[in-house]
Amino acid sequence: MPLPDSSQWIWPQWRPHPRVRCVVTTRLGRHSPAPWAGFNLGQNCGDDPARVELARRHVHKRLAVDHPPAWLEQVHGDRIIQAGDPDSRADGVWTPQAGWPCVVLTADCLPVLLARADGTAVAAVHAGWRGLHAGILARAVETLAPQGQTLSAWLGPAISANAYQVGEDVHRAFVSLGPEYKKAFRRDGKPGHWRFSLAYAATLTLNAAGVADVSGGDHCTASDPVHFYSYRAEGQTGRFASLVWLDALDA
Repeated sequence: MPLPDSSQWIWPQWRPHPRVRCVVTTRLGRHSPAPWAGFNLGQNCGDDPARVELARRHVHKRLAVDHPPAWLEQVHGDRIIQAGDPDSRADGVWTPQAGWPCVVLTADCLPVLLARADGTAVAAVHAGWRGLHAGILARAVETLAPQGQTLSAWLGPAISANAYQVGEDVHRAFVSLGPEYKKAFRRDGKPGHWRFSLAYAATLTLNAAGVADVSGGDHCTASDPVHFYSYRAEGQTGRFASLVWLDALDA
């Protein structure tokens, strides 16, 4: 089936340094059959592994970079690895090497792309509510900026508060981290039911970790089934990718 052209993907204007590049794939295309209809890049959602591998090779080809993307086996935890680590069970990946895309896959969880302002390293982080609560973003900041280097963050497509209902357990877990997280929730009309903004909670966490430059968070996966997969809206479905990498230094 036809593979998508990269013009069907989202190319954010986020450019914290001239070397930093990023892109978000979409589900546009006719490569994957239902229920992954479109362009699925997830290996753990029931799709044919060979078809997914072909899609992943297509991404590498379209990016025209030296290394294939550093695909992860995401586990909703707080582990960050460096690209090339043979143990890919993690929810974040970083690299100082040019031409090696860091990538996370999502279908409602929040993808967070990070870059040093001096253009020497980048990272991609998968931040569902469990990983966010476990501190994955603070760990990513510590990993990418061990000497307090200035970082910039971009928040990719995720389920918005208008579509994301959670229970009292999630509300209680975040408010226990600090009263400022109360602003990430609004009541949903029923006792014990809340609407939760992953993007707002992530911004609070990043700001507290010293990242003042945070942008993005404008796309809702559950509200845009044309471009994005949404696990909450669809159940069994595919995954799209958010990637960040460094261009080579000028000769």
